Amino acid sequence: MCRLLSVTVVLVLALGPAVSAEGIEGTGIVLTPGGLVVTAGSPGSLALSSEPGQPGRGTTIYCSWYNFSVEFGEYLFDPIGDSVWPSVNSTYLLNCWTRDPAQSYPGYPTITKYRGPGDIAGSAVSSEDAARFARAHINFELPRIQLSPPSRQIVGVPTWLAVVSRLRYDQVSANAGPVWASARASLRDVTWNLGNGASRVCTRDVSKVWDSTSSHPQASRCTYTYVNSAGSPFNLTATVRWNIWQRTNSNPSWHQWGTISRTTTIPINVTQLQSAIR
Repeated sequence: MCRLLSVTVVLVLALGPAVSAEGIEGTGIVLTPGGLVVTAGSPGSLALSSEPGQPGRGTTIYCSWYNFSVEFGEYLFDPIGDSVWPSVNSTYLLNCWTRDPAQSYPGYPTITKYRGPGDIAGSAVSSEDAARFARAHINFELPRIQLSPPSRQIVGVPTWLAVVSRLRYDQVSANAGPVWASARASLRDVTWNLGNGASRVCTRDVSKVWDSTSSHPQASRCTYTYVNSAGSPFNLTATVRWNIWQRTNSNPSWHQWGTISRTTTIPINVTQLQSAIR
């Protein structure tokens, strides 16, 4: 018996047969004869995985909620007692552990308002935590710009716009305990701000450059033609966007999470050629 708060825990009777479900963020939930148990990986176990779609080998956190009533007196807690299926927005005692319910995870037990099955703040890794970890390790490069012609641009002559840095990336996976996630990127487009108020969005030939050694006709579908040089030099900006797809233990089918972008700006000179008439 330990003193923590001025409350007395009232443990309820055991619930019915075991039922499995999924937490709102992918943590596993089992309603056992002893009550509700939520399983998830511990924060220290989160790591990159070479086995996409597989649980991790790290420590697993187990958590249960317990009813209590506020009274003056001692805080009584039986970690082996029966937990409850909590109601959203109600207040409960939450205990978390790794192997032995009698040995609480650091920071537990604690009193908390229940907001859903994935709401185990501070103790467990959710599927979104694992997905965020995987996304952060895709390591997108900043765009590296290459123009054709490579130096000074000429009014009336198409400028080929190309990003020659890495644009395609392998899938990245992460896991912790029973929680896992994978993330992959697919190139969406490259948006060019030409520095003169004009812009161009390219989805094809985004990395195509002029081959000065080729004798064959060449063309690009990602070009821009400056019509005057007023205001040169211009700040030319390339923004690369990728669609991010992910799958997790709670949603194992690939689904789009959102987009990630990287931007680079360089100065360019635009020249108006003058013709000589004799």
